[in-house]
Order: sequence, then structure tokens, then C-alpha cells
Amino acid sequence: MDRNGRYIANLRKEDFRIYEDGVEQSVAYFASVEKPFTVALMLDVSGSTQLQLAQIRDAANTFVSRLRFNDRMMAIAFDGKINVLTEPEAVSTIRSSKLHIPAVSDGTVLYDAVAFALKRMAQIPGRKAIVLMTDGVDQNSVATFKDTLADVAEQDVLIYTVQYNTLPQLPQRLSQIKSEKARRKVRERLMKGYAVSEPFLRALAEKTGGRFYKADDLRDVGPAFEAITQELGVQYSLGYYPKEISGSGTERGVKVRVRYPNLVVRARDSYTTAPTIARRNGGNN
Repeated sequence: MDRNGRYIANLRKEDFRIYEDGVEQSVAYFASVEKPFTVALMLDVSGSTQLQLAQIRDAANTFVSRLRFNDRMMAIAFDGKINVLTEPEAVSTIRSSKLHIPAVSDGTVLYDAVAFALKRMAQIPGRKAIVLMTDGVDQNSVATFKDTLADVAEQDVLIYTVQYNTLPQLPQRLSQIKSEKARRKVRERLMKGYAVSEPFLRALAEKTGGRFYKADDLRDVGPAFEAITQELGVQYSLGYYPKEISGSGTERGVKVRVRYPNLVVRARDSYTTAPTIARRNGGNN
């Protein structure tokens, strides 16, 4: 894209350079892709978001309105548990009904929800992405920060993260806890969660070639959703066979460059070969 974020059409295979761990690679596959995609819309509806739930619902329906009729979407809501609101289906079908968000339960299994979405998306062919709307604070997940980022490196899926700010509502939420000792303990735990929330969401986007957005006011997420759907709608697809074979589970850095000045390339910055794939294909994947 150019510096203003506009997609640049008509680039050719020879306009691109790919580097893995600093070594230039030969581009074996090239296509300018304008095809339908499948997107998983993930909505954090945990206790920290309750004062913004109506805005979250409106934002979700705004996102659906930005998609094309032949795109496919699944919707996932999470709090203390994970709820699949709709299985992957055509946007035209989803638009005929509003998304229903179930009653809220305690906790925020953010990392578990991301792991769940990654597994579901791995089973879906074609181009795919995850759009994650959350404050980024995890509670009660079995999965960890580190494990989730490692899983992302093995998946061929773009992740766009939209972070909204629930910190101003924290005093009101804590005031409902009668015990001062318990209140202090909960506040300490949540503040640790807030501290790592933005780094986590930025890493999800950067590792997959997606984008991180801050949305302090959820009523203003329309432009972010429009930019996301435009990026998903038209992309270049490049592939290569690594010149050097490394061991299974090794993270490999990827850089994509274009020869024209003042153009910006958005692409995933690394990948990891799963051990089973590495054994089957000799690590050359």
C-alpha cells in the first residue's frame, strides 16, 4: 500500500523480494488475489465490557455490514466461556438476523478463545482472518500468553486486533467487592493483565501480517472495519521454498520488500513449522 494506506494494484512477481532470516529467497508462487475470504469475528463480552456491551453489539453489526455478500463469517463471543454465535456461513445469511450475545459469565478466557479460533480456522480452506475485539485482559485461561503467540506462528491466518479501553470502569467494578483485601488482590491481578494487554494484541497482529487498532470509543470503529475489509478483499499472495532447512519448531523471520519507494508492505514477520509437518516434509515447508 502507499503511505496513505491505499492498495497498490498491478505489481508483478519481479517487483517483490522475500528474505528468510536475512537470506533472499526465490519467489516460486505469485498471484494478485481478489477472492472471498472467511473471517472469525471474536467479541469480548466479559464483565469488564458490560458498560460497553451495546456498543460492542453495534460495532459487530457494523463489521458485518462492511463485508461482501460472498464472504463467509463465523462469530465467537467469550467471557468465562467460549460461545460460537454462528458457524461459518455466507454474510448474506448472517445479515438477515442480528447477532445474539448470551448471558455473561465470570472470567475472561481470552487466550483460550484465540487458541479455539485458530484451531477452527485451520480446518477452513482458502483465505481467512480473525478480527478480535477485546480490552486484551485475560483471566482464567488454560492457554498462556507465550503459548498463544507460538500457536499463531504456525497458522496461515491474518489477525486484526481492535482494543477498547475498559480501565476507566475498573473502580466501579471493584466497588462491588465488599472485602478490602479481596478488592486489593483483584485490582493487583487485573492491573498486571492491563499491562500486557496491548503488547499481546500488537504481537498477534504483527506476527500474522494483520493490524492493531486502538478504539477508545467503540462508536468510531467504522473506519477501522472498513480498512480491514478492504485489506482482506484484495491482496498479493507470494510463496517460496526455503533455501535452508532448519529443525522443527524453529521460528523463522520473514521480510517482504517491494522495489518501488514510498510503498509499505504488510506481511507476516515469521512462521514456525509444526513438528509433525517438519518430519513429514523434511522441514522444507
